[in-house]
Amino acid sequence: MASKRVASRYAKALLGFASERNELDRIEADLLTINSLLDASREFKLLLINPVVKPDKKKSILQAIFKNGISELTLGFIKILVSKGREVLLPEIVAEALYQLRLIKNIQTAEVSSAIPLEDSTRAKILAEVAKVHDGVIELNETVDPGLLGGFILKMDDKQIDASLKRQLNTLRRKLTEHDYEPEI
Repeated sequence: MASKRVASRYAKALLGFASERNELDRIEADLLTINSLLDASREFKLLLINPVVKPDKKKSILQAIFKNGISELTLGFIKILVSKGREVLLPEIVAEALYQLRLIKNIQTAEVSSAIPLEDSTRAKILAEVAKVHDGVIELNETVDPGLLGGFILKMDDKQIDASLKRQLNTLRRKLTEHDYEPEI
């Protein structure tokens, strides 16, 4: 929990400074570049957490990796992290900064699971309903789950709408087993 709080503070500091310099879009691109490198390179993650490598050596390696790939502001920020011994938190800081950028830009993610791929008309209806709840940009992440049998499950923030056939059948089964049912003969 403490590392999350530290990562949040560093992310706020980076975004605040970038906002003052009107470089939020550039910083977002840099963060996405760093995030993709973190996902793709195990060696990069190991470099960050390795206590044997001296801070000066880490700075020069990071300078070589990012010299043309990210802005001076982001590179300077990473060098400060290394100087403070906080480079281990870089993955968490990047994730938190990207999350905070989404909040600044009022972008909301909605996840939809459906039994079959959504048709354009269904997708438009779902986006229209979500737009009633969220006044901003909505990104729809779609997954296909044949186990739902039909319908969909929509998740956004801590809310969920389960309009799946599987849930409806389970509800019907529960109602039938809860009540005494005697067939007429």
